[in-house]
Amino acid sequence: MKKILSLIKVSLNHDMNIFKIHTKKQSKFSKIILPLFFTFYIMVLFGMYAGKAMSILEPLHLEFIVLTLFSFSISIITFIEGVYKSGSLLFNCKDDQLLFSLPIKRSTVLLVRIFKFYVFEFLYNSLFLLPAMVIYAYNVHPNLTYYLTSFIALFVLPIIPIILSSIIGFIITFLSSKFKGKNIVQTIFTTILLLLIFYASYNLEGLMNNLMQKATDINDLLTRLYYPVGAYISLVNNFNVITFILYVLSHIIILSFAIFLLGKIYFKINSNFKRVLMGHKNNHYIIKSHSKMWSFVRKELNRFVSTPVFITNAGFGLVLFIIACIFASIRFDSLTSTIVNSYPDINMELIKLHLPVVMFGLVCFASLMTSITSSMISLESKSFNILKSLPIKPFMIVFYKIVASLVIMVPCILIGDIIIFIRFQFDFVSILLILLASILLPFVSELIGIMVNLKYPKLDATNDTEVVKQSMSSMISVFIGMGLLGITVALLFKMLDFGISNHIIMLIFITIYGIISLGLWLLLVKTCDKSFNNINS
Repeated sequence: MKKILSLIKVSLNHDMNIFKIHTKKQSKFSKIILPLFFTFYIMVLFGMYAGKAMSILEPLHLEFIVLTLFSFSISIITFIEGVYKSGSLLFNCKDDQLLFSLPIKRSTVLLVRIFKFYVFEFLYNSLFLLPAMVIYAYNVHPNLTYYLTSFIALFVLPIIPIILSSIIGFIITFLSSKFKGKNIVQTIFTTILLLLIFYASYNLEGLMNNLMQKATDINDLLTRLYYPVGAYISLVNNFNVITFILYVLSHIIILSFAIFLLGKIYFKINSNFKRVLMGHKNNHYIIKSHSKMWSFVRKELNRFVSTPVFITNAGFGLVLFIIACIFASIRFDSLTSTIVNSYPDINMELIKLHLPVVMFGLVCFASLMTSITSSMISLESKSFNILKSLPIKPFMIVFYKIVASLVIMVPCILIGDIIIFIRFQFDFVSILLILLASILLPFVSELIGIMVNLKYPKLDATNDTEVVKQSMSSMISVFIGMGLLGITVALLFKMLDFGISNHIIMLIFITIYGIISLGLWLLLVKTCDKSFNNINS
């Protein structure tokens, strides 16, 4: 028991602190205030969403449906997050050799990893679900059984999504372990799964828009479809001791059974994934000489392609951008009809007139919501000191990383551009401005990402998932991108209201982002070497 507790303590200390920052100077701001700010921001944001839903449902005396919607939605999000994480948190851990060499039972190692997985998803669930529970309590003033039920629900609701996501993660990892290109196959499977989930979510949008008219039907559907949410809502509305005990015991039994089955196959799958394929077709090697820039760029591209969580997290937005362009080209009439029906102030002629600005907005979305460089420094991990010892200026190393990220981003955006240009036959000036934005905006995004990663590197991560999805630099880069995107879209609509022409609007934003990129570039030139040399692995 003492060994288990020690392993859990070490594992949580190294893996579970999303906002853990390692810089030369540790401050209260970076260690305490900033994580608390992000936590508070997210909880307040989702509390506002819950409050808005409550204001709609309260006159109908259907306040409990807020809990239904949030519980079911968070369970889906937990499942998606679990698919991302299970591959690296359970099956592809960098500390396997160290742990398996210690005098510790393998079952103990598995138990600790499952517990770590559960704790992360529990915290993730609580971050979004707790505000809805508080809003419900504030508006309804329920009795004490509500607080007991909700407290237990916070612990049991993540269980089934974790199990299901682990099964999917296991299937993806198992299938990928059968091929030489394991990481590429795993990336393909994960991307296909995410696209299917995205497609399903898109089709559910109509259901959510009819919440006012069909609130009771939606609640009945979700509670019958998914037992954990149905039982929780039943206990909130009509608490029953037997139902409560069955609710808790059923989740404990399901979790225990899942752990038992996973223990039977876990180490075989893990060893298959770690297996190194030996041998070559021949023993002759050709050594080629390349320029420094090409060597570094190729290294970064190889790392991107060989890291499934990196390519699915950073590249998924680019895939969605291309799919959105294809969908808009094929189903433009039905898409615009949906928009016109939803917003009476918008008509078909208005959409066609300002289509270049809409495309400009899509380019902004794909660029600002994609940050590849925000993880590039952190992914160097323990080899960062080797990188520092190379006879190359730090600024050039950072520059090569930016170039590599642009090599990934820009072609994807240009593919979407070309599809739209061919389908809608934009005028020459609009094409020129959108192409310019397709290069400038990714440059701005990647400058922000690399500067944030230089400021907040995470070189002690035990897996790639922690770097790509749980590091401070990734989080800050996403928030900055979201902020810039929100401001840009708001100003775009405001300028359209003022009757400014498409060309002038796009030119204004290109000028603004050109100034931003110049300022960021000059700042990077000034601070890069010092920030790079201050990083210690």
